[in-house]
Amino acid sequence: MANETINFRYYNWGPLLYSCRVSDDRCAQVLDLCLKAKELYTHELAGHLTREYKLPALKVSNILRPYFRSYVQCGEETQLLRQLPFLEMKSAWVNFMEAGDFNPPHNHSDTLSFVFFLKVPDELKKEHKEFLGTSIGPGGIEFRIALAPAGSQGEGVYSIDNNQFFPKEGDLFIFPSHLEHWVYPFKSKVTRISVSGNLGKMLNQNVKK
Repeated sequence: MANETINFRYYNWGPLLYSCRVSDDRCAQVLDLCLKAKELYTHELAGHLTREYKLPALKVSNILRPYFRSYVQCGEETQLLRQLPFLEMKSAWVNFMEAGDFNPPHNHSDTLSFVFFLKVPDELKKEHKEFLGTSIGPGGIEFRIALAPAGSQGEGVYSIDNNQFFPKEGDLFIFPSHLEHWVYPFKSKVTRISVSGNLGKMLNQNVKK
């Protein structure tokens, strides 16, 4: 009995949360778009930020296209993603996040969403390193799925229901739009720059990938 062999399987399921590092050249291209953005987009968003501006979705899509293809490939290889329709970027915006700003728990519209971090100041990195609490801390981003009601001692309480990160410059997260997520505020008198957007079903699907 002590040497008994147990053959088992386990199954991944739930939303496919993907991350990668974007090349310096592509980061610079997107940052250039951000610094030229003038049209306020705050009225369309859940965040408590003053400076959120609309970006040209097609230009952002063209720059980041290889990473969205990689997301789909990852989903196919891991069998964590159902077959997607042809997608196009429906919206994109830049967040200039400052001290006291925050994004409350929310999800997005359409099919896929992304968050792309372009500038993470050293002062914020220091604040995060010195944080003593139990959450991811200042400037962190958290993703969560609902496995059990808050405070419940029932089913799901021992399952992993969240992932949290302190993002670095160049980090790109891609995920299904329904996945709830939020960003923690920070106190440092700096500006962190990130880009978000949504991809949805392409109306004219008679095109090649």
